[in-house]
Parts: sequence; structure tokens; C-alpha cells
Amino acid sequence: MSQATAPKSTPMLNGQSLDKEIQFIREIMIEMLQKVDREVCDFFLSLNSKLQANTSTTKDQSNFQAIREELHIINRAGKTLEIIKAFSLYNILINIVEERFNIDRKNPLDRIQSAYDDLLHKGFDKQDLDKILESICFYPVFTAHPTESRRRTFLEAHSEITQDLRKIFELGDKKAKDHIQYRLHLLWQTNLVRTQKIEVLFELDNLLFIVENSILPSSQKVLEYIETMLEHPLKHSPIRLGSWIGGDRDGNPFVTNDLMTEVMKIQHKLIINFYIKKLERLVRELSICSDCTQTSPSLSKSLQKEMPILDEKIAQVCASEPFRAKLYIMIKKLQNRLVFVNAPSTITHTYSCPQELIADADMLIESLDSVSSKYLRQFRRFVLLGGFHLMRLDFREHKDVFAQALSEILCLLGVCDNDFMSYKEERKIEVLNTALARPKLELGTIQEQLSESAQNVIEIFMRIVWGKKYINENILKTFILSMTTDASDLLCVLWFAKQTGLWKPSKKLDSRAESNSAREEDKLRARIAITPLFETIDDLNRAGGIMRTLVANPHYSHYLRDIGMRQEIMVGYSDSSKDGGIFASNYSLYGAIQELKALESELGVEFVLFHGRGGSVSRGGGTLESALLASPPRSVQGFLKTTEQGEVISSKYLNGSSAQFFLSSTMAALLKKTSYDVFCAQEIATMPTNIAAKCSINPHHKQLMEELSHISYKTYRKLVYETQGFIDYFKAATPLAFIQQLNLGSRPSKRKDTTRVEDLRAIPWVFAWTQNRSIIPAWYGLGSALSAVDLSALQECYAESEFFAATISNISQAFLKVDLCIAKQYNDFVQDPAIAQSIWSQITQEYDKTAQMLLAIRKESNLLDSEPTLQKSIFLRNDSVMTLNLLQIELIKQYLSTPYEAKRARLMEQIHSTIIGIAQGLRNTG
Repeated sequence: MSQATAPKSTPMLNGQSLDKEIQFIREIMIEMLQKVDREVCDFFLSLNSKLQANTSTTKDQSNFQAIREELHIINRAGKTLEIIKAFSLYNILINIVEERFNIDRKNPLDRIQSAYDDLLHKGFDKQDLDKILESICFYPVFTAHPTESRRRTFLEAHSEITQDLRKIFELGDKKAKDHIQYRLHLLWQTNLVRTQKIEVLFELDNLLFIVENSILPSSQKVLEYIETMLEHPLKHSPIRLGSWIGGDRDGNPFVTNDLMTEVMKIQHKLIINFYIKKLERLVRELSICSDCTQTSPSLSKSLQKEMPILDEKIAQVCASEPFRAKLYIMIKKLQNRLVFVNAPSTITHTYSCPQELIADADMLIESLDSVSSKYLRQFRRFVLLGGFHLMRLDFREHKDVFAQALSEILCLLGVCDNDFMSYKEERKIEVLNTALARPKLELGTIQEQLSESAQNVIEIFMRIVWGKKYINENILKTFILSMTTDASDLLCVLWFAKQTGLWKPSKKLDSRAESNSAREEDKLRARIAITPLFETIDDLNRAGGIMRTLVANPHYSHYLRDIGMRQEIMVGYSDSSKDGGIFASNYSLYGAIQELKALESELGVEFVLFHGRGGSVSRGGGTLESALLASPPRSVQGFLKTTEQGEVISSKYLNGSSAQFFLSSTMAALLKKTSYDVFCAQEIATMPTNIAAKCSINPHHKQLMEELSHISYKTYRKLVYETQGFIDYFKAATPLAFIQQLNLGSRPSKRKDTTRVEDLRAIPWVFAWTQNRSIIPAWYGLGSALSAVDLSALQECYAESEFFAATISNISQAFLKVDLCIAKQYNDFVQDPAIAQSIWSQITQEYDKTAQMLLAIRKESNLLDSEPTLQKSIFLRNDSVMTLNLLQIELIKQYLSTPYEAKRARLMEQIHSTIIGIAQGLRNTG
């Protein structure tokens, strides 16, 4: 592949170019280094000079020699760690600048209005668009997956420096430069790497910092914007916040029942105190006396009833100030909620649900004019967003945990023998049907006769029951089964739900039509959404058949009626990519989603999709907007639930401006996609220019993509699963061993203590290949597939298929970060020369095919020529990342040859620091 050159033009922000801000941070970096360590500053400048001389067009291993010699001098001077930190901080500063330039600064929220106007222009009716705008829901679920390599100290500094750059370049405040220097000086004296293993509650603390300071206020502004467009208050929030922290225990022994309960309490306490602070401010502001305004009859009646709640002194002070009096009552009832969670007896004068708090806010708003009620309406939107739970907690565990516990219980009850796990699927379902047909069992009567692991499973369900009673019904809804392979996996969970009251079967109805108009009291009969997670390509292909089996099952179909005929299904991007390669994974996901949506009318069930995406392209990354618009017809229909993981959370949501931009962009894309899904799905054939038409795959393109998927799958599997010695190669040619010892997250890097690729988690798998710059999970197998079919057909498909174009675009972005000259040096760590040569030869051949075909399909001379801003963004970091890679390689060499532990410990810290710096430069880990 020929090397692209930097684009002639650069993006602009209020008259200031990207180049100018990059130059500014380079100067401020050098200024800081001159003050803290002049020798390091000289090394930093010298390395940059040698990097610029080592041009990409002539780069090979011999050209690294000058840089390598410089690094040896730095090592002898004892400045290795300082140089690592200098380049890592520089990468962080570049990231901050780039994030600023990726945001529409005029008013990011206007993207919603622009999408709305565009749809009006295309002929949609305002009444229909308003209905969709009021009903759509974006549901980001924040996970604790260990891909955020930075400590909270660096996250906070990132946020503050972003604001400082805004002050300097947009507001002309030159004093903000002093604050950047202040933060850089502090970061210089701070370890890049955590010295202790991060705990789950630390992960929660990091997330809550972002939620309270950025996500909540930014989401509230989106709600306000939508309310203004609709010209009336929202009845529900179009943004729903979710979390896995404290609920995701798949392979994480540190997530216990006690911890899950504590997380529920922490979230509840934070959001209630958040409301109390908002109301306390309103108490100070709403000093309106009864002589100056007329209160509504409902407010007057409420005050007459609830004034005894207040302290006598406060009641006297507020005797003529009805709004203050009501606000004090609201505060008292919220304070009582905090007591209620831990109290052994009933607490009076409290809110039982968020709707009661909203009703009180509405009561006050009703008696005020639009200006005076401004912040009460803001408060109301916050309650719509946060409820009493802040974020809905999802529960996730491996499906075998429930099957093993139920096997023990059913054996005890005499329903089957203790070899239940070895039964064939038909026999398992037969046994489960027998168990589910029995009356509800009081589990407490047998609990002492069970093993500790089985007792723990029972307690899981009881803790969920507790959370729904004392926190809020919405504290936990989704119950995810990892590695779902059969219908029986879900029936096992259904049995536990029935025994613990999380499913209270209604009287059987004669028809599905009747079930859709279930009585009000039946709404809480099914209180958890049992959700299969289909992760491997084979499981994705079998998803439709599993759903057919469940719908035909008498007990599960009964459960579906009680939950409103809505079945949530999670589709995994990470493990399917590790299983069969990037293209086969993407195509299998598209096909599985398309099949499930086609089954809806046949089975009478609505399939609600939950997308398990990661940050990197190989784990479903890329822009959410393009993924939305490239998804199959009818696959969204107003609801988007997706995971937000690791460094993606901070890059999107750490700052209010970026959070507003991302949320509004997503809502705009969701509005567009839903409009086409709802109104145009039947007319796709007659609307060739419609985005809905491009989202579908016509038969000709389908045949082409099936062939691509098949070839890429075989090529990928041949390397990863069929090549002798591949796992040994992977462990030697990547810094996997050092990543596994890095204190990134609370979760172990492997599901099981084996050496199989299948048991390695997708995050360290991608992380390791990213660090050595071959990044094979993001592209390997594609080149062989593309070169095996007609180029003109591929170019036509790229022009006409939104799915194919988005997939190729995402792979191209990741591919430009590949550096085989760097990767070749990691390859030299492999001790068996035959294995090293065999695998390296496969990688380089596939790379050349992929490079050639991507350029041909995109009709570019250099990759990403058609996206110069993105191209430049990647090139900006090339030099600094290459330096850190070369440092990492030299440090690993030293580590492997060091004879004593004390030196190895120092080298380990330095290697870990290079891992952090490279992750920052490449903008993702796993």
C-alpha cells in the first residue's frame, strides 16, 4: 500500500486550524519539560527530529537504528520512564484537541432538528415525526470492561484541559494556559499505571464521576431540546441509562451478591442526594409569597395535607410561601427514601416511586409561569432520566451456572438424576417442563441441603427481589445468559424466576390477542427480561431456531405473554469476531438480526435487540450513527440498546460538549432510522434513493457477501485455529503476558485457566494485537475474500449497500493503524523460527491482499484519501506511537534477559507505561 500524505486542508474551528492547536500543545509540552527536566526535554526534541527524518516511505528495520541508538542513550541516562511519560502525555493532549475538532461547535443539539427538517423535506408528515420523536429511546449501557487504560486522575485532567483549550481558542482567555501548565506539572509527577488492582467499586466511582458531571446534565439538555421541538413535556425519557458494574459477574469472582446490593444502594443514594441538592437550590430561589400568586387547588390541598411532615419552625417560616413549603416537603420525603432502604420497618411520608415525585413537581409547575418554572421543569427532566435507580443494572452470568445449580436442586427433588448437564437438549427440555409445571416451591425449605454454589444462585434472585422492593422496580430488568447455545438455558432461569416471584404466571389466556390487552395488575407478573447472549458465529446462525423452540414451549410462551410478547436478545460482536474474523462476524450479525426481525410476525413476538459492542473495530466499534443506518430494515424501530465500554465512555461522555454532541447525533440517527423502519419498510423497492433501500441487501449483493463471509471465515480460522503453534506465537509476538498483569479492570483476562483462544476474553485478544501493531482481529481474512471475487461487483456493492460500505470503512480506519515494520520486530520474539516464519508469512501476504483491495474498492491512491480529517488524525500520532513501540520492544528484551527480580520489577513498570501510552496514541485498547 502506498503511504498517504497529509491532506492539504485541515478542519477549522472558529477560524483556528487544527494545526494551530497541535502546535500550541507541542509548545506547551516542551515548555513544561524544560521546567521539570531539561535533559528529558532535549531527548524529546531529539527523538522527534529523528522520527521526522525516518519518513514512512523509506521506513524499514534498518531505518529504526538511529532511533534505537537514541533510546539506548536515554536508557543509560536513566530517563526511560520519563520519556515514556512525555510521549504518553503528548498523545493525551492530541486526543483532547482531536475530540474538540470532532464536535460541531455551533450547537450540537441542532443535529436533531436538522434530521427532523431533512425528513420533512423528504415528504414525512410532521405529526408522524412528532410521534416517533416522542417514542424513541436510546439506551447506553456502561460496562466495566477493562479498556480504559487511564486512571481517574488523568480523566479529570483531560476534562479540565478540554475546557482550558476552549477558553483559549474560542473565548480568548490566555490565562487558561497557566492552568494547563498546572495540570501537566501534576500529571508529570503522577504514575501512568495504577499500582494496585482496581476494584469493582473503584470502577463504579469512575463511572459515577462521569455520569453526575457530564452524562446527566447533557442528557437533560437533550430532553429539553426535544420538549421544545414537541412543545409539551415528555412523559418518559428518550434516553435510558444502564450499567453492568456490579451486575456483570461472568467470569468475575469479585462481583458478588453483597456487592450487587451495595451498588444498588450507592446508585440510589447518589441520585436521591442529587435531587435533594437541586430542590435545596430551588428552596432558596422560589421565595414567592401567597399574596403574589395564586396556587392551584391541587397544590393547596396537598399543602394542607402534608404540612405536618415539616419541622414546626420551618412550617412557620413557610406559612406564606407555599412553593418553599412544598419543596421542603419534597426534600423531606426524599430524605425518608434514604432511610427506607435500610429500615427494618415501614417508613411513612416518603415517595414509593419516581412518578409521585414528578407529580409533585408538576403540581408546582402548574401554579407558575413559564419563566418562574424553568428550573422546576429541568428538575422534572432529571427525575425522568434517573428515577430512583440512576442507571438500570443489567445482570450477566454464564448459562452453565444456572444449569448446574438447577441440576442439583432437581436431583434433590427427585425430578431427575444428577447427570442433568449431560442430557441431550430434548431430554433437558422435557425435565424442565416437568419442573416448571409443578407448584411454586419455597426455596428456603431446601436451601440448607444445597451446596454453597447452588445457594448463591438462589440468593442472586432474592437480591434482585430486594432491589425491586426497596430501590425501584427498574433497578434491574435484563438478565443476560452468556454463551447461550440452547433453549433450555433460558428455561433454567425461568424456573428460578418462578420460584422467587420474579415471574408470577397469569391465568392462561385463550389467544395472543387477548394477552396484548393484559390487565393493569398483570404488568408486573414478569419482572425480569431473560436475555440470551449469542456470541459465536454458530450461535448467531442458530438464534432464530432457538427462539422458535422457546415460543413453542408452553411455559416460555406463557412467560412471553406476561412480559408483553417482547423478547430481548443480546448479540455479541467481540467473541464472534474472535471466532470467525471481522467480516464473517459482521455479516453473521446482520443475518441473525435480519432473520429474527423476519420471524416477528410469524411468531407474534417483538425481538428487542441489545448490541454488545466494544470500542475497537474488531469488537463492533466505529461510529454508532453509521452502524444504525447500516443495520437491516425494521431492526431498530425506535429502540437502540448498546454497550459503551472502557475508553469509549470517556471519549464520548467525559466532557459535556462531547456528550451533548454524541447524544444528539445518536438521537438524530435514531429518528431517521426509525422513520424509515416504521413508514418505508414496505416501499423499499420503489424508493431506490432512500436510506432504507441502502440498508437492505439485495439478492445479488447477498450472494456476493455470503461468498466473502465464507472465504474470510476459512482464511481467518486457518491462521488462528488451524495453524500449528499459533497460540504460542500469539503469546510470544505480543505483550499479552504484560497486559494480563496490568491493573486495568477488576475482571480476569480469561474465562477459564486454559491456553485455548476460545477461553481468552476478546478484550486482551484485541488489546495484544493492537499493541504489536499488526491488529489482525480488525482485518485478517478480508483480503483473501475480496481478491477472490470480481472487483467491479465489489465497487458496485460498496456504492449501493450501506452495510458493506460501513463495514469496509470501519476496517479501513483500523487498517491504517497497522504498522508491519513495527510488528515484524515483535515477531522476532518467537523462539521457534519455523513457526515465526510460517505465521509471519501468512500475515504479510494477507496484509498485501487487503491493502490492494481496500484501495481498489474505495478508488483511492492512499487509504482514507476520501476522509482527510480522519486520515490526518491517525497520522498525527504515528511518530509518538512508533517511539513507544520501539521502547516497549527494547524493554521486553531487557526484561526477558534480566537475571534478578528487582530490575524486572522496574522494567515491568516501564513496559506497563508504554502499554498505556500506545493505547492513548491508537485511541483504543480492546
